[in-house]
Amino acid sequence: MSDNDHPTSGSPDELRRRFQILERVAIFFTLPDNILHALSRRLAPAGAAKGSVIVHQGDPGDTMFIVESGRCEVYVEESPGHTITIALMGPDDFFGEMALISEETRTASVRALEDCHLLTLDRKTLYETVPAESDALIELTKLVEQRKDTLPNLIARARMVAPEQAASTVAIYSPKGGSGRTTIAVNLAASLAKRFPGEVLLVDLALPYNHAALISYLTPTGCLAAASQVPPQNFEEAVLGAILHHPGGMMLLPGVLRAEQADLITVDLVNRAMGILVNAFRYIVFDLGVAFTDIVISVLDHSQRVLVIVTPELSSLKDVGELLNIFTNVLNIVPGRVILALNNKVPKSVVGKEDVVRTLKQELAVEIDFDGTKPDEAAVKGEILVLTDPKSTIARGVEQLAQMIAGSTATEQKEKKGFKLGRAGR
Repeated sequence: MSDNDHPTSGSPDELRRRFQILERVAIFFTLPDNILHALSRRLAPAGAAKGSVIVHQGDPGDTMFIVESGRCEVYVEESPGHTITIALMGPDDFFGEMALISEETRTASVRALEDCHLLTLDRKTLYETVPAESDALIELTKLVEQRKDTLPNLIARARMVAPEQAASTVAIYSPKGGSGRTTIAVNLAASLAKRFPGEVLLVDLALPYNHAALISYLTPTGCLAAASQVPPQNFEEAVLGAILHHPGGMMLLPGVLRAEQADLITVDLVNRAMGILVNAFRYIVFDLGVAFTDIVISVLDHSQRVLVIVTPELSSLKDVGELLNIFTNVLNIVPGRVILALNNKVPKSVVGKEDVVRTLKQELAVEIDFDGTKPDEAAVKGEILVLTDPKSTIARGVEQLAQMIAGSTATEQKEKKGFKLGRAGR
């Protein structure tokens, strides 16, 4: 299939449908409705028969494609006759967006796995329709940088790493919302990634709403939930293809793109994904939601380290105290696996560090002092404090945690050669 030159319109129903499709395309989230309507009129339909190659690796291009229906395979040719699938595309997914802002040749080929209906947008049309100062162009550039990560190397690593090199796993949990858990999870993953760039994965299982990508200034286009919908033979590529790369070195796997996808996340799905991921990374950090679901229990049960975030409030101490009892008496999680971090979300509290230690009967690994509005400002700006403000109290506290985790796992023998979810026999 060749790129087309095509202004077009369509019936009101058709334009309305195209507008709704554009609303779901991640790189267009910042566009106002009037520009989306204008782009809807300029999109051109295209078809691709099953088995046909839509774009060829190494060819020039100036067109982006949006999948209306059908499925596509994105692959690269490493050597003659040897290809690696790096992503699977379905309805509302898009590819070729690099051609909209760059004259570089295509970095991958795309093949139709089924008969596909596509919508196309070329570079000339984009610049005629979207103002030069639009945030959408900034978003496009950001997404291009994300997708320049060498995913084929990641897949090769996943197939080459020996089982005894399976990742160390860290689950981050708090029974209370608003504890700063996700901020700490993102910063911890980024801190570990400073030591091991490209070898640390943050898995966002804070369901049903994922925020880790948002506060990391990343634009997700795939997720773990979507991987549940692909054929078994394509599962590995779908999981790895959903991983985002942060310029600071950490990797991030969103659990869902939309809240309604949370029902697709099951213990079995996470188990299958971890069977792949533990052999691709040195560290895997889980950001877990507040709800004590089977998934949360299983991840806590089988992670090598459990980081519990405590806030200096009576309700938090009560909940964490009950949680530690569950760890000991139900899940058989020994205290040595549990790390407690006190996150001071207010400048002064009637509950002090000594009260926390006395109530929970366990020492704190780290206390993070109140840092004003810095965490909220960083989240709004998409900044990770361990990278942008290493002297902040959150950065210093998280660095202590990272040193503790990296130091404790550097010399210890792995008890397990993989990650198995589901309650183990006792």
